[in-house]
Amino acid sequence: MIRKYNQIDHFIELAADYLKKLSGEIEVLDCACGKSYLSFAMNYYLRDCLKKRCHVTGVDYSKTVIETSRKSACELGYSNMTFIETDLNYFIPKRTPDIVISLHACDTATDLAIAAGINGGAKAMFIVPCCHKELLAQYSYAPFEPLLKHGVFRARQADLITDSLRCLILEACGYSVIAQEYISPVETPKNLLIRAFKDGKNQKRAKEDYLKLKQLLGVNPKLETLIQL
Repeated sequence: MIRKYNQIDHFIELAADYLKKLSGEIEVLDCACGKSYLSFAMNYYLRDCLKKRCHVTGVDYSKTVIETSRKSACELGYSNMTFIETDLNYFIPKRTPDIVISLHACDTATDLAIAAGINGGAKAMFIVPCCHKELLAQYSYAPFEPLLKHGVFRARQADLITDSLRCLILEACGYSVIAQEYISPVETPKNLLIRAFKDGKNQKRAKEDYLKLKQLLGVNPKLETLIQL
C-alpha cells in the first residue's frame, strides 16, 4: 500500500503544473481504473486542494471494483464522480474528456486508454503502461537477433518498442509527448509515465517514422486499429 501511495503521489505531482492551469469544469476519464485509487486522489486534488470544478469518470470491466468505488464515492460525499462497469473496447464517453489518465492498464488496455483520449479529443493524457505482451511475439529485426537470444532482453526490447510506437502515434495525432520515469523502479518496475498534450502541430514526420518502423519490425500495434491515423 505504501508503494501504491508513492506511485499515485508522484503521478499527481507530475500532473500538478498542468492541472493548475485549467479553468472551467474539468472532465477527467480514468481508463481501467481498478480500485480507483488514482481517481479518488485526482478528484481530491482538483476539488479539495485546487478548489476547481471537476467531474471524474472511472471505467473498468470488473463489477466488484466498480461497485466498491461507487460505495466509496458515496461515503466521501463525492457526487461529482461516476463509475462505469464496461469493457473499454466498447466504451463511448458521454462527456468529452479534458484529461485521460491510466495507471498500469495491462497490455493493450493501455492502447484502449490512449485511443479514448485521441478519439475523444482529450487535451492531455497521463498514462503509465503496465505489462507488454502484444508485440513480443510479433517483432523481429535480423541484425539484433544475436542480442535478443535471451528472453529477458527480448521482452525488455518489446516494452521499449511498444511504448515508443505509442508515443509516435500520439505525436502523429497532434500531441507533444514526454516519456519519463516517474518513480523509482524500487517502487515498481513499470515506472514509465507518458505525458501527452494536444498542440495541434503538424506531425507528418512522426507518422512517417511510425510507418517505417512498423514495416521494419513487422508489427501491427492494436492502437493503430483503434484510431484514425
